[in-house]
Amino acid sequence: MKKVRSDFLIAAAVILCSLVLLGALSLAISGTDLNRPKAVLTIDLPSAVGLDRQAQVRYAGTIAGRIRSIRPLTDEERLKESPGCLIRVVAEIRHPLPTIRSGTVAAVISDTVLAEKYLNLEPGPIVNPPLPPGAVIYAKHSANLDEVLTSGKSLLDGVNTLLTKNETAVTQAVLDIKNVLENFKVVATYAKTFMGTVARKPWRLLWGGPVPRLPSEESILKTDQVVPAPVPND
Repeated sequence: MKKVRSDFLIAAAVILCSLVLLGALSLAISGTDLNRPKAVLTIDLPSAVGLDRQAQVRYAGTIAGRIRSIRPLTDEERLKESPGCLIRVVAEIRHPLPTIRSGTVAAVISDTVLAEKYLNLEPGPIVNPPLPPGAVIYAKHSANLDEVLTSGKSLLDGVNTLLTKNETAVTQAVLDIKNVLENFKVVATYAKTFMGTVARKPWRLLWGGPVPRLPSEESILKTDQVVPAPVPND
């Protein structure tokens, strides 16, 4: 009888210890802090895309606490308090912070493209008065990756539409540029010949001399190599 009771007590102790460890592990994984928060902030955002419950709250980049809850604003709250926002976030501040002053704004950001997003508080100027208790902090809109990609696609579509509408003008402009470059190639070749001839005997500018045989424009335009400057052998 005593052995059965002893085995029962051991089993009960093992189960109790397992439950305690399971509870501690659950608290650690969820990030739950049993200590009372130092402050609770209300933050209204235009969008909470990528922001999870229990995401970090940072103050100028330093960890300050975590998000307690995220919920949509009611129509009445949007009309009376936050016309430009859709989401309300309640954040628990668990680290000592300087005075939260008016002008403080929030933003949903991440350190890298693949990193988890967090809510960052950007402090207001030091000369501003402290934020009244219960006041709402407003967040500025931060473009996410999907919005950037969508904007880029819209820009490319606009460029393609513009090019399609002005295809004739674009083609003519390309032809004009081609003609200018070809003319410049011929002129540059002849100028190289002139400079090489005068550099050898500068007095030719006054007294003249043998004229170098210049390559034809056709031969200059056909080749993709540097055309040598013909210089008279006098």
